[in-house]
Amino acid sequence: MTLEQFLERFDGPERSVVVVNRTDPDPVLNMLVDTFGDDAVRVVDGRVTDRAGDGREIDRAGDGRVTDGAGAVETDRNVGLTARELATTGAVDGEDEVVPSIDVEVLRRHEGVPFDGGDADEIENLVLLMEDDEVVAGSTLTELGDAVLFVNSDLYITGSRSLSDVDLPSVISGLDDATFTLRGYPESNRQKLLLITVSRFIERAAWTAGDGTLRSSFQRLSRIDDEVGTRTVYERIADTGVDTHLYGVPDELPADLDAVIHAGDDSDFTDSWFVVYRPPEGPHSAESDPDSDLVRGIEGGVGLLAVETEPRVWRGLWTFDTDRLSRMNRYIERNL
Repeated sequence: MTLEQFLERFDGPERSVVVVNRTDPDPVLNMLVDTFGDDAVRVVDGRVTDRAGDGREIDRAGDGRVTDGAGAVETDRNVGLTARELATTGAVDGEDEVVPSIDVEVLRRHEGVPFDGGDADEIENLVLLMEDDEVVAGSTLTELGDAVLFVNSDLYITGSRSLSDVDLPSVISGLDDATFTLRGYPESNRQKLLLITVSRFIERAAWTAGDGTLRSSFQRLSRIDDEVGTRTVYERIADTGVDTHLYGVPDELPADLDAVIHAGDDSDFTDSWFVVYRPPEGPHSAESDPDSDLVRGIEGGVGLLAVETEPRVWRGLWTFDTDRLSRMNRYIERNL
């Protein structure tokens, strides 16, 4: 079995990205398509509001229910949030045209949907992660842009963005366990940045934990010394006491790095991209703060596995799931 065949055993949900109230349509759409793929992005030209515009109002008792104004409950937070429940149709634009709108207050108050963003009056663009008709997560374009859209890989390669600065907006966090297909340069300038961002997040979890095991592949081991930021990251991780294992083709072995080197030239070494952190006691669910991605990764483990299925096309997933993490770590430990 190869890592590509191993990856095929993991099924994941199909998810898409919806953009609401685009104030600068073409550049925003182009960046999102170039990041997530044109099959995963659709656009709603509406606006963001902080109150429903169709007579409904948010239950201010704080239990997250949406009522019809007469006290009748329309939806409950425990059954998920659908696009129909989040959207209103009563907003009127400057030309007295009725346009779709998203009630961001409903999104904020629904516990089952992670959301990062600011004051509704200041939100110009909202990005929603959807699974069928259900809203999985939401982020403002500012949050998503600071993490992925408005940055380039040089921030990570040069070390300009440190480990402590790496975090995941809700829309990216919500992609866990969803199988993705990404294109590399020159087909896309941005899609591999998702892999880089998630990789750095996992490395941050290992570095913060200061123990456990981290297994990372580089295709070519020379990349560790060629990229200043990458070399610095792994020096910092190894110095904390994390059992660090590095995998790749031995074109040039990294010098003076406290890590175990695994070299090879078969497809598992040449075509894989994985970063898998396993805590000392093995993968398990986080208990202290299950709503924090970083705590989930530190306490329970987190991993990314992608395979280059054809030149510059990557298929993979990333996960906090204990069973998948155990299987990933076991395969790598036994076969590479």
